[in-house]
Amino acid sequence: MKNSKLKAALFAASVLISFSSVKAQKGFQIGVEGTPQLSYLINKADIDSKLYNTKHAVNGSFGISSQIGFTENIGLGVNVLYSFQGDKYEWKDVERYKQLQYIKVPIMLTLNFPFGSNMMFFGKVGPQIDFLTDAKLLNKSGDVIRSNYRSGFQDYGLSAVLSAGVGYNITSNLCIDIAVRYDAGLTNAEDEDFNLNIHDPFDYVTPVPATSPRPMTHNMTTGVTRSEERRVGKECRSRWS
Repeated sequence: MKNSKLKAALFAASVLISFSSVKAQKGFQIGVEGTPQLSYLINKADIDSKLYNTKHAVNGSFGISSQIGFTENIGLGVNVLYSFQGDKYEWKDVERYKQLQYIKVPIMLTLNFPFGSNMMFFGKVGPQIDFLTDAKLLNKSGDVIRSNYRSGFQDYGLSAVLSAGVGYNITSNLCIDIAVRYDAGLTNAEDEDFNLNIHDPFDYVTPVPATSPRPMTHNMTTGVTRSEERRVGKECRSRWS
């Protein structure tokens, strides 16, 4: 656990150091974004278990996006997102859904590659801080089995974010981006002190591999982001110029 936290801290530090080497500010944008996504909680013990079968949890996130341009091609993005995510699975052939809700704050190095007069490719990479706001356990019908499930999960974590897509300038100061987004947890999503069956807290008969100690569990989401951003002060024709 200590090694994983150290790696996460080093990753975040390396990204932030790269930001500090960039000098001149060229522009600012602010907007909104939404992402339909798939989410998972990945644990090696679950993958190896015959009692556990993962499924695809379909959910989404939304929030505010902002970007500061240092040059025409390099910028820094900071978003504040509310994310509905978690893990859908079958435990002993019974479907369950761990529904988790997070406030996510990604800090991303942004690289822009304009082509033509109104379009550009872009890529974003960086660390993300995740704050858990709610956790529930649901059955297949969506009924709540356990409403307060936060004791099974860490209150906050650190993730890595990667996004790539295409931006289009609709008007002189309004841009729309479409991108594929992926984030993966670098720290344990589960609370190591939780001693009940994490997949079904009412199943006391089969404690392994669903009880502590377990390998690290990683949050993971992937989806398609659509964002609308307004250029503050100038046109966004070349995004930052």
